[in-house]
Amino acid sequence: MRVLHITSHLDVGGVASSVLSLAKGLARRGHQVIIASGGGELEPAAAAIGATHWRAPLRTSAEFSPQVFAAGRRLAVRLRRDGVDVLHAHTRVGQVVADRLSRRLRIPYVATWHGFFHRNLGRRLWPCTGALTLAVSEPVRQHLMRDFGVASERIRLIPHGVDLERFETPVDPAAQQRLRAAAGLPPSGPVVGTVSRLVASKGVDQLINSLPRIRAAVPAARALIVGDGEERDRLRRLAQARGVGDAVHFTGTLPDTRAALSLMEVFVFLPGGEEGFGLSLLEAMATGRPIVAVRRGVGAAWLLEHSGLEQLIEPGDIEGLARAVATLLRDGEQARRAAGAARAAVSERYPFARMIDAVEAAYHEVHRP
Repeated sequence: MRVLHITSHLDVGGVASSVLSLAKGLARRGHQVIIASGGGELEPAAAAIGATHWRAPLRTSAEFSPQVFAAGRRLAVRLRRDGVDVLHAHTRVGQVVADRLSRRLRIPYVATWHGFFHRNLGRRLWPCTGALTLAVSEPVRQHLMRDFGVASERIRLIPHGVDLERFETPVDPAAQQRLRAAAGLPPSGPVVGTVSRLVASKGVDQLINSLPRIRAAVPAARALIVGDGEERDRLRRLAQARGVGDAVHFTGTLPDTRAALSLMEVFVFLPGGEEGFGLSLLEAMATGRPIVAVRRGVGAAWLLEHSGLEQLIEPGDIEGLARAVATLLRDGEQARRAAGAARAAVSERYPFARMIDAVEAAYHEVHRP
């Protein structure tokens, strides 16, 4: 089958990562995969997995932007020449473009909803939910039915899956040392970390606020924060104010987080309030990291309930967060058990093949030659 995925960009982030992961799984099964986007740092990764990339003016979040109309026209020209069997939209702008292309060229489309959205005027007038709508978690599925009136029979619940093969090869120690040097970490010593967009809704300040207590128990402990965003400068100032400015290290965004995850003796999951799932958590579990997770949000809370993790902390419980992290840093046996349990849980509950099976089934439902 020939499939066109439509997303706003291929910058580092959860949606782009999930698009590339899905594209890789589909390509392995012999499907022809094309990704249309406004481009980004992950374009080489798309080529590496065998996906064709079509550049289109999609780098906007405004569904009525002139770029959306231009993208539709450009993609229509390509599709008339190089047809596809199914369109798969991954962002709001992608949904609007896919809807127009579907009507104009009679190509069926499906739309993945990766999170929660407000019922603004555009969404009410033009739902663009596709022939089938794919929800990444049960709360997202309920959100689609309750807030957007999508019929339950048109929704398929397809949680993300993790390609465990990607995490089975040990990270090169030289790569670890290069990352330590780039981030300002010493050559050795305990690291607690997270992977997150640095925006207020993620609550990364909870990790920084807990670090003085963690260091009181484990003086050499340092925090590694992978990601970037508007909160970065404020978080740096917060670390200075808490007296741990020299112990908090920022990497910025990384196209591949495996090396960073391999340095973390404990991974702290800090979900946003409106997060639909939590792909960074699954990747940390696949890497075999002991996890301490803040029980926050709707979609992420559902994921945590089905993850089998034991170290779940309530939002704002800085003392509890610090105690849980420090315990895992000091108790190697407990950390090993937690790491093994995390990897076993992600293997059992979020297998990559199951996700690909479900997406293929959705394509076959809407595409009837």
